[in-house]
Amino acid sequence: MKILVVTPTLGLSRWLAETVASVGTFASESCHVLVAPADKMAELAKQFPLTQVVADPGGGMYAAINAGLAAQDEWDAFTYINDDDLLLPGFAAVANAVAERTGQPLLAYGRVRLIDGVGRRLGAIPVSPWAKSNRALYAERLEPVYQHGTLVSRAAWEQQGGFDPSFLYCGDSEYFARLCMGGVPAVCVGGEVAAFRLRHGQLTKNRRAMIEERSRVDEKLGLLEPRKTFRHRWARLAFRIANLPVYIERIARHGFVSFDQLLERAE
Repeated sequence: MKILVVTPTLGLSRWLAETVASVGTFASESCHVLVAPADKMAELAKQFPLTQVVADPGGGMYAAINAGLAAQDEWDAFTYINDDDLLLPGFAAVANAVAERTGQPLLAYGRVRLIDGVGRRLGAIPVSPWAKSNRALYAERLEPVYQHGTLVSRAAWEQQGGFDPSFLYCGDSEYFARLCMGGVPAVCVGGEVAAFRLRHGQLTKNRRAMIEERSRVDEKLGLLEPRKTFRHRWARLAFRIANLPVYIERIARHGFVSFDQLLERAE
C-alpha cells in the first residue's frame, strides 16, 4: 500500500527536518510531498532530496494540501502533517488498519500526543476510541477525530472529495466531520500515532477566528442544533469517561485548564 504524505510549508519552520524524518518511522511505502512557495522550492528540494516539492498555488493551507494530493497519481491512502508536527512509530498501526481494507472507504486514526517546542510531552488530545459513535459526537459538537495521525483511503477521498479551501483554520475539522457524517467507516487504533506541537504563533492560537469558522463548519454540515436523544447523550458521556486519563494528565501537568487555554499558554 502506497501512502501519500502531504506537508504544506512556508519553508521557514525550524522543525521541518524533524517532521520529514518522522515520516520514515513507520513501516510502509510512502511518498512525501512538500507544498511550498515558489521561491523556496529549489532550497527545499536540495535539503530533502527524497521528497517531492511542488508549488503552493496560493489560497491558503487547504488549497496547498489539495495541490499536494493532485501531485501524485498513484497512492492508496493519504495523510497530511504540518511542518512542525510528527508521525510516531505507532502510525504503522493506522497504516495497517487501512491496508487490511484496501479499496474500501475508510478513515483510520489514533491518539495524539501534545509536545512543546523541544519535544517534551505536554499531555494528549482526547479522541473517540469508538469510531461508531463519531457521528453522534459531531452532532453533539464534540471533536472525536483530530488531523494528526489520520489516514484516509483513496476510496474515501474519491467519495467525499478533498479539502474545502474556503476555510482558513478549520478545513481539517470540516473534512473529517464530512467523512464521518457522510457515512465513511472509521476505525481508531490503540496508542499514540502522532505528535502535535504547541508553540508560539501557530494558527490554532487564533481562537476567536477558529471559533467563528467552526460555527460555519457546523452550519455547512447541519450541526448547529445538538441532538438530545439518549444515543447522543450516551456517546458524549462515554467519550468523557474514555478520555479520563487524558483529562487527569492535563490537570496533573497544567492545573484545571481547558484545551483552548492550554493552546493559549504555548510558547
